[in-house]
Amino acid sequence: MGHGDGRARTAIGDGPKPGAISGGMLLPNGWKISPAGTAFVELSDMVSNLSLSPDGKIMVASHPGWLKEGIDVIDTKTQEKIQSITLPAVGQGLHWSADGKRLYVAGGNATGPKNRRNHQASIYVFDYRGGRLDADRMMHFARDDDPARTWWSDMVEDASSHRLYAVDRTTGHEPGSVYAFDLATRKPVARVGVGITPYQIVSSRDGRRLFVSNWSDGTVSVIDTRTSSVLQTLRVGANPNAMVMSSDDRLFVACSNDNSVFVIDGRTLKVMDRILTTQTPQAPEGATPDALAIDGERHLLYIANAGNNAIAVVDIARPDNSAVLGFIPTGWYPSALALGDNGRVLYIADAKGERGRGPNPYGSFSPLRDGARMDELEKQTSTMALQLSTIASLSLTDLKRRLPAWTRQVVENTPYRDSLLSEARPPREPSILPQRVGAPSPIQHVIYIIKENHSYDNLFGDLRQADGDPSLTLFGWDVTPNQHRLASTYMIFDNLYCDGEVSVDGHSWSDSAYATDFNEKQWPPLYGGYSVGDYNVKAMVPSAGHIWDLARKKGLTYRSYGEFATRVSTGPTVMEAAPGAENLKGHVARDYFNWFPDRDTDRARIFIRDLHVYDRNYRSPDPEQRLPNFVIMSMPEDHTMGTRPGANTPIAMVANSDYAIGQVVDAVSHSPYWPQTAIFIIEDDPGGGPDHIDARRTMGLVISPYTRRSRVDSTLYTTSSMIRSMELLLGLPPMSQYDAAAMPMYAAFGVDSDPTPFTVIAPRVDVNAINTAHAYGAGQSLRMDFSGLDKAPMHALSEVIWKDIRGMDSVMPLPAHRFRPIVDIADIDGDD
Repeated sequence: MGHGDGRARTAIGDGPKPGAISGGMLLPNGWKISPAGTAFVELSDMVSNLSLSPDGKIMVASHPGWLKEGIDVIDTKTQEKIQSITLPAVGQGLHWSADGKRLYVAGGNATGPKNRRNHQASIYVFDYRGGRLDADRMMHFARDDDPARTWWSDMVEDASSHRLYAVDRTTGHEPGSVYAFDLATRKPVARVGVGITPYQIVSSRDGRRLFVSNWSDGTVSVIDTRTSSVLQTLRVGANPNAMVMSSDDRLFVACSNDNSVFVIDGRTLKVMDRILTTQTPQAPEGATPDALAIDGERHLLYIANAGNNAIAVVDIARPDNSAVLGFIPTGWYPSALALGDNGRVLYIADAKGERGRGPNPYGSFSPLRDGARMDELEKQTSTMALQLSTIASLSLTDLKRRLPAWTRQVVENTPYRDSLLSEARPPREPSILPQRVGAPSPIQHVIYIIKENHSYDNLFGDLRQADGDPSLTLFGWDVTPNQHRLASTYMIFDNLYCDGEVSVDGHSWSDSAYATDFNEKQWPPLYGGYSVGDYNVKAMVPSAGHIWDLARKKGLTYRSYGEFATRVSTGPTVMEAAPGAENLKGHVARDYFNWFPDRDTDRARIFIRDLHVYDRNYRSPDPEQRLPNFVIMSMPEDHTMGTRPGANTPIAMVANSDYAIGQVVDAVSHSPYWPQTAIFIIEDDPGGGPDHIDARRTMGLVISPYTRRSRVDSTLYTTSSMIRSMELLLGLPPMSQYDAAAMPMYAAFGVDSDPTPFTVIAPRVDVNAINTAHAYGAGQSLRMDFSGLDKAPMHALSEVIWKDIRGMDSVMPLPAHRFRPIVDIADIDGDD
């Protein structure tokens, strides 16, 4: 069962586990879902658009996801999937021709590693006949120049001018374009520059104007089709994405980072209204409106609030005074809407599914096994592979009567309240962690360490005091003695979950308690290897910024060791703030490299060097000379490089990272700042490691003189809980609805101080061990991309590590995951 220290453990905060609850599901982020609609089909991950054929017989769903890219065709009468068409890549755009005989599909980028034979990003055209799309006679619209940088996002046909207008958002951080294609020759005849990261295009009713939402710019470009030029650029909210035009030429623009839908008069080009999509007007970002559907006959607008798992129903009868009538509960992260049967049925795509099931029913799978097929890969049970989308249908015939009950259900499912902006959820017992924002705390310095990609069982499954499975533990006491000793001495958190799924969104959650809709939609096709793209765009950055932005606003000192830092030169001091982190400029340790070939002990040495300087300046009146109030630190070596020959072994890397953690805690606990310091440690995402509770469950540590000793805390916590706890200690407000609503880690802190320092434990394994050319997966590891976070295939890397440690004949267990459809929510057993 692993090592133990013989201490009696006290269990506290026995919170619920994610899964089925009475009337719905408890998500691993602590929010609830109880969909009003009936899920009738399960599709691939990250469905981003739904489009009904003009005759209403079929509905098409596009899914630019991680598992595969393409479109699915659903028979609206039988509600069955009748076609699945795989494409090299897709964007979100779907558009039917005016005569209803053709469907245009935006083709994304198509130059990722899985598409090296197809560098021609295209607009795909399918003939429609007999209730099916003709995939055998598919046509293409494409640029002849620079196809590798093309990213087709959306398009619209103008039959009167015989043109197709297509949005190219490009793969880089530069303005996008709208190309006009001749419908007969399928060649571009004009190009108009628009904003950065254009998303959707909508035509005015007379076809004289085109409107393009610019995701990164917070603008809408208005194009005059007669002159092929930008007529005007309109400022709207942050992250404008989905748009829809009403019959009276009002353009509704969803702005996901603003919790708003802006309304533009399509004739005068003036912003005439702003619809708040949140339940309360003070709510910070987090609603994430990202899809729209309009019922012109009934003057209703439906807005998918992806972040709140709900649909806002809006009365738009009065052009300058829209009214939110109520909300409809959905599944997890509604990402697309479509109205059918003349407005009597609402179709809802829930990008992350609706309900849960336990361990994967398909059994084990080896992504490295010869002959492994993509359809097998879809059966993996990681946070990515099990995050399948569902399509639900909801009858609206009794909307007026049912909406009040649905609204009450949405309010019940949503843990956020405006009161939480100033006062967090209450503690169960006395704690030095304040409940009220700005209340005094004995903690004046917070050190926040972010590690890379491990589940709870992967590291702590052998801690016999808590809910772990030692059979899934690869890096137990012998490999990570410092983290095990810290957990055993202080607190074990065995019900802690990452809000993020991979490093790209995981670091955003870890730094901001939020990931934008651009982030959520960008990483799946890039991680899946279908497309390439740029993360360094404004649409990636939450409106509230990052936790160091809050520190700066409050006048606190802060410093980053590797987090959100990037190389800016080839000299000896080359690190500076990454794009999107302007307030980190001048606050980055310039010789602290945040990736290989440096090791975590090298990074610890740099921090400890600076700490000794701070120690000498402990009594300095200049706060810039003392330990910053907030330190954020990247410790990424436990990511490992698999069994790449010449690199350190996975055990050596994880053990060395553990040793670095121990060195940092040792140094801080022997510092004069220790009595006023708290250290928080978490993984940015759980990676692909197995876990018997949930694939998002991860390890976490809270270390300070006030941390309670020898306890197991089973309260349901998230990344946002850790963020909220640090904010409260430093007197900072929440950044999003998620950290506002999260349960702070009160139980981690008592009211008495025990400043006993920690003594680092020397490694028990060889931290300099090198992979040989004969190690399991050496060849595969050699071909993997370790130039940055998560560029190596997660499943294959996880299996390499597993078999390197457990033996090549062993079988890597699959991570349990509790959020895969399907079955009507009413059929779920109501037991907690």
